[in-house]
Amino acid sequence: MGHTPHEIVNPLTLSEPVGYAHAIVVRPGRVVHVGGQCARRPDGTMVGESVAEQFDRALANMVEALRAAGAEPVHVVDMRVFTTAMASYRAAGEAVGSVYRRYMGRFYPPMTVLGVTDLLDPDALVEVVCTAVVPEEAGSGPLRVETVRKPAEGAEGAMVRDPLASGGSGWTSAEGDR
Repeated sequence: MGHTPHEIVNPLTLSEPVGYAHAIVVRPGRVVHVGGQCARRPDGTMVGESVAEQFDRALANMVEALRAAGAEPVHVVDMRVFTTAMASYRAAGEAVGSVYRRYMGRFYPPMTVLGVTDLLDPDALVEVVCTAVVPEEAGSGPLRVETVRKPAEGAEGAMVRDPLASGGSGWTSAEGDR
């Protein structure tokens, strides 16, 4: 598993984090939000009797959703785990940690584990949610006026927003001031 392109921040003035980071500084990029993933197979059936078994499938589903959106686990900048069985989650710490490392490697983003009374599926013990940021490629960045395509036919005279325009409102004609 690769290293995150983002900057992990763990101040020495806070307790040493175990299995999470205190903060992360995110590079600019494309944001991917992954909604709650639980231990469902593609056919919708829930799998796993224990917290660790369900966490395994939920994390696999999260990674599948990330990859389908063009992101990787190292792009995760925030993760939340919801569980209806906090005591079991704590007791299964070693197994849960092993499952986590299989999917996420030794990359630990800021993460929160929350004990909840119920999840949407009554058979779910665990649900995982995350946000990832896929960094911009080198040389990419905001669209510059020089790279704006010629306006579509009939759009002459339309006003477009130029985020890099200095002074003024940042609005210019679609033809540009060339």
